[in-house]
Amino acid sequence: MPISFRQGALSALCIVLYPSIGHTQPATPEAKPAAHVHHGLEEVLVTANPLARGTDDLSQSATVLQGEALRQQLANSLGETLARTPGMSNASFGENVGRPVIRGLQGSRVGVLSNSMAVSDASAVSQDHAVSVEPFLADQIEVLRGPSTLLFGSGAIGGVVNTVSPSIPQAIPENGYSGRAITQANTAANEEFAAGRLDIGGGSFALHADGFHRRTDDYDIPGNADLYPDEEPEHEDEQEGEHEEEHAHEEDDSGVLENSFLKNEGGTIGGSWIGEQWRLGAAYNEYKSEYGIPGGAHEHAHGDEHEDEEHEGEEHEEEEAPVSIDMKSKRTEVELAGADPIRGFEQFKMRFVDANYEHTEFEGNEIGTVFNSDSKNTRMELKHDPWGAWQGVFGLQYTDLDFSAVGAEAFVPGSTTKTTAAFWIEHADIGDWQFDVGMRYDDVDIDVPNTLGPEQGSIGPGTDANFTPFSASAGVIWHLNDTLDLVFSMAHAERAPNVDELYANGPHIATQVFEVGDPNLDKESNLHIEGGARLTLGQFTASATVFNDNFDDYVYQEYTGEEADGLPVALWRQQDAEFIGAEAELAYDFEPNRYGNWRAFAFGDIVEGELSNNDDVPLQPPARTGMGFDWEYQGLSANTTWMHAFKQDNTAPFETDTPSYDLLNAELAYAVPNSGQFEWQVYLQGQNLLDEDIRNSTSTLKDFAPQIGRNVVLGVRMYF
Repeated sequence: MPISFRQGALSALCIVLYPSIGHTQPATPEAKPAAHVHHGLEEVLVTANPLARGTDDLSQSATVLQGEALRQQLANSLGETLARTPGMSNASFGENVGRPVIRGLQGSRVGVLSNSMAVSDASAVSQDHAVSVEPFLADQIEVLRGPSTLLFGSGAIGGVVNTVSPSIPQAIPENGYSGRAITQANTAANEEFAAGRLDIGGGSFALHADGFHRRTDDYDIPGNADLYPDEEPEHEDEQEGEHEEEHAHEEDDSGVLENSFLKNEGGTIGGSWIGEQWRLGAAYNEYKSEYGIPGGAHEHAHGDEHEDEEHEGEEHEEEEAPVSIDMKSKRTEVELAGADPIRGFEQFKMRFVDANYEHTEFEGNEIGTVFNSDSKNTRMELKHDPWGAWQGVFGLQYTDLDFSAVGAEAFVPGSTTKTTAAFWIEHADIGDWQFDVGMRYDDVDIDVPNTLGPEQGSIGPGTDANFTPFSASAGVIWHLNDTLDLVFSMAHAERAPNVDELYANGPHIATQVFEVGDPNLDKESNLHIEGGARLTLGQFTASATVFNDNFDDYVYQEYTGEEADGLPVALWRQQDAEFIGAEAELAYDFEPNRYGNWRAFAFGDIVEGELSNNDDVPLQPPARTGMGFDWEYQGLSANTTWMHAFKQDNTAPFETDTPSYDLLNAELAYAVPNSGQFEWQVYLQGQNLLDEDIRNSTSTLKDFAPQIGRNVVLGVRMYF
């Protein structure tokens, strides 16, 4: 039975979220297994904010995962790591590929950052493109919900996800060195995983190195990979058809998702000179990933010009080989930071990132399409001296992106995008009130030397486009008393369309869609309004948020019901849209007793998106609710989390319903006592313990690729 927004919002506001999100002490690189803490009494700094303020001091909704809260949720993809955080979903392409979704918005509307700079891969172009970030190496992961265009560009109209790691050391390690390592294996994918990092330093110099290695087989699933298997016989001989269908079903029901393997590895080396007033550092990172696309093999129709005359104009079908992707990313970053650089300013920071990304789609052993993305991103920030109660930052940013897609089935043309931007943010504490204001102006120039013609392989004339997005925001926090804060924010944000939305024209084999862009798309604008309350009452903490997003000229993909080249046709369209939603969370830290330290928590979220023609926005997340417990006693710790996702039947035309599911996870860990210089922790995790058939309604592949079935993970962590 479908639930209304009002019913779902009431449920979400009455039962609420995950343990230490946004409330635990930041983990240091050498963080050891820690004793239980009262999460609601401590503050987390959000490094993505130039003023380095805590989550409780932001009028914008923010979440920080670090320490035990992060370790409990770590997964093979960034999207899956954050999937059980309120307001967050996973645009998954199987278990091993997933990009974060924020409040029903995904793709280029969600900025993915590494140390506050864009990752600059191709993951925003399509769901099958993996994010080139390894969650296991992050110290913390920050989520800013709502328009973040003021700080991170006109694309981040839905929010940003920032992974924080000391690739460029910010300080000398306290004891001259620190490090950690982890190794783990699982039962559902025969995983082998190992990762480690080392930080050393002395005098004015510090060095950092990290690396990881992962291999998995095709992973186990509860049953049939196909959510809606065809039950009608397709042959004239019904008995023969039923027999063949039964045989096919038996293969699909094997309990293994074919072509869902993963092989990835990477590493970073960085160093810094740290003086009394200035810091200069650099880092180099490589990331490699090879993975299969579940459901990527399909019947692909081709017209054959060399057929005999009697067959001229006919199409024949041939079975395509499984699709796999080989991705490589190389990233060089430099940072210069200083105190009191010039009169009137107390801090200067400049960052430069050169990212080279290559992504090859294979059909069997044949190369289908090669994507290349070379970007150079420069960002400068100047924090001025206090103007009375006001603190603020001026900033400039310049990005030069060269993107190409080469191959017989390239669906998006090569392009050069140059973006110049200026931004300004201010914050003030005045009595019981906090104020935030800011604005940003972007100039986006897109040059496309050759467009793709209406026929596959044909070339059209070049074109260019220019957009000038402008964004502004204001927020306020009223500290009503020592226990209750009221929060309100409003933002106007604009986003320039991407190259694929403007100029796509061809088959995308990995997603099994024939995409057609619209070069006449206008910039997208959004009016965001958000209000909420944050309560701290002794050991009890709670928060609730409601929000509304009104879009003018919202860009989305519309399925037409037609086919081209044997694939369903999806057109990039534009019309007004409205999103409305709510999130809530609560937690209670019990007083320590002879049975150890206990913590209970609950959460809920819901969002509904509707186009102006009354159709539902495609690929929307379901309403969810959940609860759990944390426990710690001497060297033992445990946690369990249950989450229920409701059926998603608010679907766009030609989109199928997604069934409800229950997810139950648990972990038991033991810190080995008296282990000397090295501290060891052994852990056992149970994931999807109910062996539920879990489909992500935000994924275009959800009808063909469920998430992993019941999975047991055994691992060891070491700290020094």
